[in-house]
Amino acid sequence: MNDLDNIINGLRENGIEFLNDEPLSLYTSIKIGGKCDIIIFPKDEDELLFVAGLLRNNSKDYLIVGFGTNTLFRDEGVSFPVISFKKGFQFIKEINSSEEELEGNTANSKIALEVGSGVALSRVLNYAVKNCLSGCEFFFGIPGTLGGALRMNAGSKERVVSNIVESVEIITGEGAKLNIKKEDLLFSYRNMDIKGVEEGYFITAATLALIKSDKSKILENINIFKERKLRQPLGEYSLGCIFRNPAGNAAGKIIEEIGFKGFSKGDAVVSDKHANFIINKGGASAKDILELIKNIQKNALLQKGVELSTEIKIV
Repeated sequence: MNDLDNIINGLRENGIEFLNDEPLSLYTSIKIGGKCDIIIFPKDEDELLFVAGLLRNNSKDYLIVGFGTNTLFRDEGVSFPVISFKKGFQFIKEINSSEEELEGNTANSKIALEVGSGVALSRVLNYAVKNCLSGCEFFFGIPGTLGGALRMNAGSKERVVSNIVESVEIITGEGAKLNIKKEDLLFSYRNMDIKGVEEGYFITAATLALIKSDKSKILENINIFKERKLRQPLGEYSLGCIFRNPAGNAAGKIIEEIGFKGFSKGDAVVSDKHANFIINKGGASAKDILELIKNIQKNALLQKGVELSTEIKIV
């Protein structure tokens, strides 16, 4: 079931922004992908609740995207609706939940931030620095939105998003608005599930627990992550790390050891700065990327006996 006409009519009648026959390459950080039949841009919870109902009645499948920083869209595109948070859920606000916090606002006092799922991590970090809040320094150089970072439990080897999340606001595929406390958020390596909630839910916001700190200390912490990012191909069209790190090893190290650093297929190139990144030099196709991935996986198994699994989402 995928009644595109019903979806379009419903969106038009309610003034909800959408585009038809849109290239998905415009909605992913690697700039690759075929077209989608329709992409929808809900601006707030009311519009999203309506969209959820419209999809429930008219489409079996749909896909949610933020900045598309870990999603490779195939060259054939997709025939189901895509929902983009690019134009909505962009708020950041402080929450004081106790008298101590209201009186506090001193060094080491806890500050809760409610952040919309469409907010870029770089913007959250900038807000934190400006307001002397520590805890999210590891956001530096991570290109996605908060919603995407939650779904991927994004972060570094020291800290991940799950370390600072207190709760998550969602709208389920059935249209229920829920506040999910941390104890019901099931975080694992590059993944988040919600206890008792099926897939197809929309993350609308999260509450982050940060700490009041000295700005100079926060900037020192950021510099640690900044130095690491210099070893990655920042500014290039990529999806970040392609493969999950095997237990006790690093995917980039394995790829370099099997001779694939700098290897290319058309305009798809394994980065010579960090071998776990595949770069689109401008004209790469999804097919080129997928062939490189399969080639690396095959050789990692043959030469090292290691099965490399992808960290990115392939649609």
